[in-house]
Amino acid sequence: MHENYKVNSLIERWNVDVQSYRSGAKTLASVPQCETCTNYIRGNALHCNCYNSERKPKYVLFPKKECPAYYNNSPINLKIQNDRENKIYGGLFGFCVGDALGVPVEFSTREEREKDPIKEMRAYGTYHQPFGTWSDDTSLTICLIDAINRGYSIKKVAENFVNFYEKGYFTPYGDVFDIGNSTRNAIIEICAGISPIECGGRAEIDNGNGSLMRILPIAFYGKKLSGQELIQLTEEVSSLTHGHNRSKLACIFYVEFAIQIILGYEKEKALDRTIDFINSNCVKAYFGEFENFKKILSKKIVNLTKDEIKSSGYVIDTLEAVLWTFFHANGYRDTILKAINLGGDTDTIAAIAGGIAGIYYGLNDIPQEWLQSIAKKEELYQMFEQFCVVTNT
Repeated sequence: MHENYKVNSLIERWNVDVQSYRSGAKTLASVPQCETCTNYIRGNALHCNCYNSERKPKYVLFPKKECPAYYNNSPINLKIQNDRENKIYGGLFGFCVGDALGVPVEFSTREEREKDPIKEMRAYGTYHQPFGTWSDDTSLTICLIDAINRGYSIKKVAENFVNFYEKGYFTPYGDVFDIGNSTRNAIIEICAGISPIECGGRAEIDNGNGSLMRILPIAFYGKKLSGQELIQLTEEVSSLTHGHNRSKLACIFYVEFAIQIILGYEKEKALDRTIDFINSNCVKAYFGEFENFKKILSKKIVNLTKDEIKSSGYVIDTLEAVLWTFFHANGYRDTILKAINLGGDTDTIAAIAGGIAGIYYGLNDIPQEWLQSIAKKEELYQMFEQFCVVTNT
């Protein structure tokens, strides 16, 4: 290595990308997926090593739908040393991949998904983003991971949220193309100097899924804490953007359920233990919200039909959809496709379900063609590697 060679930090690398995009760098090409595929033939837009004797199908030439022959030509090699790392990488990459698969069809109806079900990675769609683009769900999740990596404090998380919103840090291409209203309002309050944990909305209308979607890292970071310490940490992180008890209890439930999956329990046993945890630790502060969680706390969620599941951005609908999907799927791929094909808030539900499924089934169960397609996979891997070290205490 040359003496003057400097390895930029993740923040510095993100800043370089942001400045590049603002200076005119482009992120879209006519066939962006093809150019990153092992079958690509340079200078030949109509053919490739797969479609050699015939022209590429229109959905490949004008990429909106997935190409079954795609495989990324610059894959990262993920080094997994043990079961713990398998669950961390599985959970975090599982979250990101679910997010990226859901982005192109966010807000589509269930009827639309039934007529045209998602089967693989897609592009463009709702936000006209290229293959593998993840949303604010992943951005705000890695804001939390970065803060933990640097020595957790709620102030560091808040600062990362501001950098995300104002400067485009922690985004795929230096631009915030999707952010919830409650999250935006809370970040504006942070910028105005309000104490971070006072910025989250506390009205009933503020119970979107914006804190649930970014809480997963707490399951790894806080799994050795006492019950009350874990609850306090989860409440603090949720309250940055969502301070209502309903949102906080949803986060507590999801974090504890993820911990039970990390500990190796099977699905139904993990659910039983999580319900016991809630009944033992949350009655005093949250009993008034238990009625809203009755399908979950009674375990009826496991036996509901698809028609009884809502897939909106309301935090209860989201948590129910995630649990229903997880219990009715077999494998990571099946979990993600079931989640997305519910329609509605597809990226968030698929991301949250993908986090749990990635922990349960492991990194190797995530399809490589999906994993290798996600934007900034090298930077994410670097951040997750450090997170593995930091949380191994």
